[in-house]
Amino acid sequence: MVNMSITTFPIAPSRYDNPFATCWTRPGAIAFRFSDEQSAQQLIEKLAAQNWQGAIIGPHGSGKSTLLETLKPSLRAAGCHIYPMTLRDGQRRLPQNPLPSDDPRALVIVDGYEQLAWRERLRLKRLCRRAKLGLLVTAHSQPRIPLLIRLDPGRRLVQQLVAQLAAQVSTPITADDIAASHACNGSNVREIFFDLYDRHEHLRRAGRTSGRQRA
Repeated sequence: MVNMSITTFPIAPSRYDNPFATCWTRPGAIAFRFSDEQSAQQLIEKLAAQNWQGAIIGPHGSGKSTLLETLKPSLRAAGCHIYPMTLRDGQRRLPQNPLPSDDPRALVIVDGYEQLAWRERLRLKRLCRRAKLGLLVTAHSQPRIPLLIRLDPGRRLVQQLVAQLAAQVSTPITADDIAASHACNGSNVREIFFDLYDRHEHLRRAGRTSGRQRA
């Protein structure tokens, strides 16, 4: 007789078990939260006043991609024809996507502009200038493109985002957990959500275990 052992693996939580799962927090899944003095319309008006040239500046995970996704419907409503590019870590050259050459309403959007080598940045700006294209980028530091907005999320904003997520899926995460995570990760909301995901799982499993012990 052959002895066969079966290895079991823990079941991954479903999207309805954890409000900090990627499906709830990825760019576009949760709308960007503007301050009381800002709105999508105000940013688009500022971008138009800057001849459709603007940079969204902020550290890793501060909401730059989320803001882009939130702005896109309003940009289209303003008559812009969007040509988006998303650059990955280490992507030093522009993708092969052809840029429009005869579209006066074209707006080229580059998410991750700082990834490009300086020669590629220069080439992109020249192409946009010659074809009279708008250019909206995200970057960690100020490039030679007019500033549109600088992002620096504080703890109050993180608390608001957590409350919004918890309205869909309940969580044992407390204000103290949020404060501790923000203290460790600063304005990197993406890392805060990763951390709160792990904290939520730990608390959920601890609660389930204590419930079994009481039974």
